[in-house]
Amino acid sequence: MIHVLFLALVTLPASPKVALLPCDPHVEATDDEAEWLDKKLQRELGSRVDLVPRQDVIDAMTAQGVDGSLNCDDECHTRIGKALGADRVVSQTLSLQKKVQSVGTVWVWAVHQVDVSTGLPFGHFERACMCSRKTWNVIARKHAEKLVKFDPAKRIELANPIEARPTKGPVDIPGMVYIPAGEFIMGSEWGEFDEEPRHDVYLDAFYIDKYQTTNEEYARCVEAKKCARQTCWHVKSLMDPTQPVAGVGWFDALAYCRFAGKRMPTEAQWEKAARGTDERRYPWGDEWRPQWVNTHHAEDGFETTAPVGSFPQNVSPYGVYDMAGNVWEWTHDFHSTTYYRHSEKRNPRGPKTGDKHTMRGGSWMYDVPFFMTAANRSAGRPLVRKRYVGFRCVKDVPPTVPTQ
Repeated sequence: MIHVLFLALVTLPASPKVALLPCDPHVEATDDEAEWLDKKLQRELGSRVDLVPRQDVIDAMTAQGVDGSLNCDDECHTRIGKALGADRVVSQTLSLQKKVQSVGTVWVWAVHQVDVSTGLPFGHFERACMCSRKTWNVIARKHAEKLVKFDPAKRIELANPIEARPTKGPVDIPGMVYIPAGEFIMGSEWGEFDEEPRHDVYLDAFYIDKYQTTNEEYARCVEAKKCARQTCWHVKSLMDPTQPVAGVGWFDALAYCRFAGKRMPTEAQWEKAARGTDERRYPWGDEWRPQWVNTHHAEDGFETTAPVGSFPQNVSPYGVYDMAGNVWEWTHDFHSTTYYRHSEKRNPRGPKTGDKHTMRGGSWMYDVPFFMTAANRSAGRPLVRKRYVGFRCVKDVPPTVPTQ
């Protein structure tokens, strides 16, 4: 008897055709450093997708009048992809922030992917790290995996997001902005990986200070012997009454907020107040505007911090100022790199214990836009008092007054 073996041929889905734009150096990064990372991503993507030859990509960029990833928006990605017959176009940038702190140089590697057929973003990922060169091989592999596996259909979305806009609260509290109750998306798919995963959070209504706490306001607490003097009280460039108080630790912020009849914001409250309900990257929107924020090398006339409210465009959709740059802001929460994986969906207050507390918003000591994003998180030891760290406070809605 003859046994016939039939082989079932399974047709595997074709690998997407991807055009990878060269890595662009930004801020303090060099061409050599950008090219070094670029080769890593070429290698990792090349083993997973049908990668368009680099020279063809460069020729297409030249034909479109594009000289680098920094000058290529989503529409530009789409034009280049169509010219190359690609399914996706990936751009990348490297930013370096050199030695603004004792910890050394921070590298921020960002990759952005666009689906050519729809012209829509198809995954954006960033990694900030002070890592050994060997570690960047791992990061390149993770970038490639995320780019290939990203599925927009699996992203959580709010069913009926409430538009974030200036809203009158049930009572008027001088110097504070009302944040209505409701849901927003917290966290992001890009960052240092402690911003993941994106998750929906419901917050009760609250009030938050319109501006960062100033030297003048903090001095009242010092005079009342309820707060310790800030460590930089002798630094003239930081001590104008209208500048945000700096050189204060977490316990100093806690003491002031209690003195003022308020409390410290949770991370969730801070982030919602900063970005609203549309997941914007910065308080003002998605595009980086260095002239709208107080950073390190900006030609804005400020040696260090700026008086609060000096940048009228640096305002959140609710009307809260200076939530990017100027000074980092302490929050109530302990910091954990994994907290978002299991945080509460309603009024989260952070881990129950920890050695550090989370700070938000970036400061005048930085230039890299990554640090000023509304979802970025940084950890600080509560007793450390740095000249680039301050705070603002929040207040609960009076319980006898119904919320909107």
